[in-house]
Amino acid sequence: MNRKIFASVVTVLTGLFLYSSCTKVDSTDLGNDLIPQVDNVHTFETVLDVTTDNFLYPDSTFSTADDLAALGQISNDPEFGATTADIYSGFIPAAFGTHPFLNKDSVKIDSVVLSLTYTGAYGDTNSIQVVDVVELDNSVLSNFNDTLYYKINRAPFLEMGSVRGSKQYAIKDLNDSTFYVDNGVDSIRSNNQLRIRLDTAFARKFVDYDTSAQYKNDSLFHNSFRGLAIKSSAASPTKNGLAYFNLMGANSRLTVYCRVTVNGKVDTISPYFTPYRLQTANLVKRTPGNNFQNYLNNGNPDDDKVFIQSAPGSYATVKIKGLDTFKTVNRVIHRAELIMERVQNPSDDTYAAVPLMFIDAINDAGDSTFTIRNDFVYTGSAPNYYDVANLGGSYVNNKYIFNLSRYFQSAVSKGHRLYKTLRVYAPYRTKPYFEAADGSAIALPTLSVNTPIAFGRVVLGGGSNATQKMKVRIIYSKI
Repeated sequence: MNRKIFASVVTVLTGLFLYSSCTKVDSTDLGNDLIPQVDNVHTFETVLDVTTDNFLYPDSTFSTADDLAALGQISNDPEFGATTADIYSGFIPAAFGTHPFLNKDSVKIDSVVLSLTYTGAYGDTNSIQVVDVVELDNSVLSNFNDTLYYKINRAPFLEMGSVRGSKQYAIKDLNDSTFYVDNGVDSIRSNNQLRIRLDTAFARKFVDYDTSAQYKNDSLFHNSFRGLAIKSSAASPTKNGLAYFNLMGANSRLTVYCRVTVNGKVDTISPYFTPYRLQTANLVKRTPGNNFQNYLNNGNPDDDKVFIQSAPGSYATVKIKGLDTFKTVNRVIHRAELIMERVQNPSDDTYAAVPLMFIDAINDAGDSTFTIRNDFVYTGSAPNYYDVANLGGSYVNNKYIFNLSRYFQSAVSKGHRLYKTLRVYAPYRTKPYFEAADGSAIALPTLSVNTPIAFGRVVLGGGSNATQKMKVRIIYSKI
């Protein structure tokens, strides 16, 4: 949904300062989780009902070379449907201005290997998958150009030629020890990598390149070689999981093992090309299916179940009933929280829950979202850049709890606007907005929420669920 922005850069910085200052004052005042025993004499507990609805999240998340890249397929999650993740990367030589093959006229290629640094998995690690490697088309100047930010939901890049190499592997075996020979001499045993042998004829171009052209600088090299598409194949025997790779890891490279004659002596060398930091992409596609798709299309604005899938995934609206009456009564709120319980399913053993969710408020017009006033605190510090412990949203004991205490108190004691509709979701990154006192929107820096990409999904009890009802719980004292 569109967000209205009315702030210049100067206003944003000023607003952030004021916002942080206000939060520090409120945190020592009212609505700061000071929970006495509920005795119905001095303190009281009330529950506000909610209505919940499911939606697809129009995700514009981007990926960078420093992010873990997902690769693989989940063909039929019993609750959520299908997921496909492919990796794209350009490559550059170890140095420019010199020829990596020393004497290109004498080179005899023995093998070419693309290796990727493996870091972890999501889903069924027994899943056996096939990956294909295809060269990207360099005839279209706009195809896979240098950039730091390719969105995960963009269209696939243009390819050319046939498959350069394929590999079948079980995800669980990727962290096993791998034995190979480097430089024709050194025997190396390494783990946590996927190694894919490619067609040696494909690598001949790297031998034929010249220092006056392709090996002169990165732009000329890129113009001749756009990079590789590393794609999960539909031929995979079991498509139930995703593997994650670090493109900037020590084992991520395209290596050419060959023999070369220098000064009349035959030697073995293994020049390599590393992923280009300014030229990577991770395209992830979700196809809703099964129960998730049914709830998206049921036309019911009061779903008894909420389906949250990490980016690129879904979100749910949570409409709080009874707010107009509640905020007119003068009281001290010790704790206000949105409680969301997981509805267990047999497939939960395979597909883990979302580790962390985010929450914001939707304005009455439905065209803007804002952070939860005072309970959301921007810190500017990695890994999340906001105070997760204060806002909540972590998966603990089969539930998620968001803190709304100071948000509610600001409406009761200061008359601040309290939006009735909240949004819960599990973005990879999100760029939130803070609502200033005059109603204008101040853009906050991008936050990192749920990592890695496409990790986690969960089914929650909705507002009309009979046994695991989503609700807002409030503990307060009368004044």
